[in-house]
Amino acid sequence: MADIELISSRLLDSAAITHGFTTRSGGVSEGAFGSLNLTRSRGDEAANVSENRRRLAEALGLDHLAFATQVHGRAVARLTGPPKGEAPVGEADAIITDRPGVGLVAQTADCTPVLLFDPAHGAIGAIHSGWRGTVQNVVGATIAAMGEAYGTRPGDLLAAIGPSVSQVNYRVGAEVLDQFQQAFGALEGAFIKERDAEGGGHLDVALGAERQLLEAGVPAAQIDRSTLCTYADETRFFSARRSHHRGESGVFGGQGGVIGLR
Repeated sequence: MADIELISSRLLDSAAITHGFTTRSGGVSEGAFGSLNLTRSRGDEAANVSENRRRLAEALGLDHLAFATQVHGRAVARLTGPPKGEAPVGEADAIITDRPGVGLVAQTADCTPVLLFDPAHGAIGAIHSGWRGTVQNVVGATIAAMGEAYGTRPGDLLAAIGPSVSQVNYRVGAEVLDQFQQAFGALEGAFIKERDAEGGGHLDVALGAERQLLEAGVPAAQIDRSTLCTYADETRFFSARRSHHRGESGVFGGQGGVIGLR
């Protein structure tokens, strides 16, 4: 059995938590879902996904994993008890908790996963931030929800931004860039190099999540952003966009960012 490969963040190296960003290795799924697919919604065998999730929980030393039905919005689910089997905790793109033993999972396949840890109050969060969620500031919504639920102060947070599709591999149309411009202002030079003749451009979505962490009050020194690209590295990562470019839209697995309190 292949070992599960977990990518960790230096900032989240704490005895109080366990965490990691998964890759494709260490599971039992096959074909387009090979091998550590965590996602149920795209046709993989249910038993394989269950076994993959079990292996991940075991590797992280957790009793349970908690998943949400992700809808590319800004809703935040607060977990107050153990999840009911593998049933989703609700429709949300972020989960927060202060309960130990449960790993919060943000599922991705090019979108940006963000893990949050509040060491002052013993609280955590896992965020799925695609371009739609970024435009809606799901990061800011999650930090606000942690403040309301646990007393979290942004200045105490440690944040890890995991592997996602890189700017060079993510061209979007004018309609997406227009929404980003409304949310962030000028795009050229940071989010994109320049708009092309059709009004589109290559967009850095993860930069949006990083900017929103900073705007919420998380110090720059307490943010760790991965440079790994899910599109470029087929050996390690699933990618929705890579699947689409091959004429196999919808046929791909999902990795995840996971964080749990010990």
